[in-house]
Amino acid sequence: MKGQGVVIWFTGVPASGKSTIASAVEERLSSRGLPVENLDADEVRANLSPNLGYTAEARDENTKRLAWMSQMLSKHGINVIVAAVSPLRSHRDRAREWCPKFVEVFVDCPLEVCQQRDPKGLYARANSGEVSDIAGMHMPYEAPTAPEVYCPTHLKSVQDCAEAVIAKLEELRYLSRT
Repeated sequence: MKGQGVVIWFTGVPASGKSTIASAVEERLSSRGLPVENLDADEVRANLSPNLGYTAEARDENTKRLAWMSQMLSKHGINVIVAAVSPLRSHRDRAREWCPKFVEVFVDCPLEVCQQRDPKGLYARANSGEVSDIAGMHMPYEAPTAPEVYCPTHLKSVQDCAEAVIAKLEELRYLSRT
């Protein structure tokens, strides 16, 4: 019988580096031969809920769906990576409650740096008045108070952040040391 998979939940404002670090962690888990599924919130939303929107209620529903999918996959021994703004602590607390092995990763980056990165043009659209629903800019973003892993991406490399996540998984005995 397979053991419980771990859910690694990356949270942070847009363009903080969540998806980039999540992909690096996915590569590390895959290279160990471990089953892993990367649930990027933007991809899940685009494919399962394209009309959901970005209201507070829609964000709650999207994170609820991510938490439920994570719970279902992890109970079958799949390690799950979620990269989602998930702006409210209550969103992440629900996921933690539903997923027995849960690791919260706070991907922290000053808003000014995120605006400079802006890989999807989100902040440019906000500055032109096209959008007004960005967490951490127009809408609240509640930073984690006690994440298992803290990744300040304006100070640390993607590789350093990914290694910090793997080290925490090993420390918690969710992964064996190699």
